[in-house]
Amino acid sequence: MTDEHLRGPHGPVPVRIYQPLGDGTGRPLLVWCHGGAFAYGDIDMPEADATARVLAAAGTVVVSVDYRRAVDGVHYPVPLDDVVAAYQGTLQVAEALGVARRRVHLGGASAGANLAAGACLRLRDSGADLPSSLILLYPCVHPVLPSASAELADRLSGLPPHLRFEPEGYATVIENYLGATAATATGEAMPGLADLRGLPRTLIVNCEYDELRASGEAFAGSLRDAGVDVDQRMAPGVTHGHLNRPNLTEARRTLSGMSQWIDDAARVGDVEEEGGAAWR
Repeated sequence: MTDEHLRGPHGPVPVRIYQPLGDGTGRPLLVWCHGGAFAYGDIDMPEADATARVLAAAGTVVVSVDYRRAVDGVHYPVPLDDVVAAYQGTLQVAEALGVARRRVHLGGASAGANLAAGACLRLRDSGADLPSSLILLYPCVHPVLPSASAELADRLSGLPPHLRFEPEGYATVIENYLGATAATATGEAMPGLADLRGLPRTLIVNCEYDELRASGEAFAGSLRDAGVDVDQRMAPGVTHGHLNRPNLTEARRTLSGMSQWIDDAARVGDVEEEGGAAWR
């Protein structure tokens, strides 16, 4: 594990690099963005550190991004700029890390999932290299949460207030990130509003007892409508942010699933490079 800095438009972007044990080339790599309502969290929180350690132990190089948070006058697009810069900087050093550029993935959790998806949209629009896949955990990608299904509303009805995302509190989070009202959000800032055509294959993992599941489910539907390959999963029995509780059975299962997704993508990439069948 090493702490480094990558060049960014607002100054150096701190990253922490987790390398698997032993020597090796051709490894996959995940650029990972923690959550925290855009204003909280850091690369020491379990959602960042424990996630990176587990994935690295399973053979994936992880670059955890300590993007600037929306505090002290910082707003969109600064955190997103940092994530884009970290991804592009990682591509430049990928070979030195024993990673082929086509095996670099991009992902995040909650607000970090928003930043990962927004970064991918900017990369697509600029004609830059896209990640092998997007990995989005309980994403927050809409300026206003979509309506919950009857099933989700029933799940949420028994939750205590501190585990809920009530409309007023959610609006505060979004408007603090934007530095403006939710109505001003662009698709890059809130990817649920964007044209999603041309994005890479995407894994979405939602939490069963989570208001943000409505955002993740709606985003999965929009991706499918845009022709993107999507694998949508649900972590049963858990509330929002379960990767911050890494000893939970469902957290361990989610991390195992993420690792398997990355491994499968690498094998598919080998087939595609050899002119085999496209990924399905």
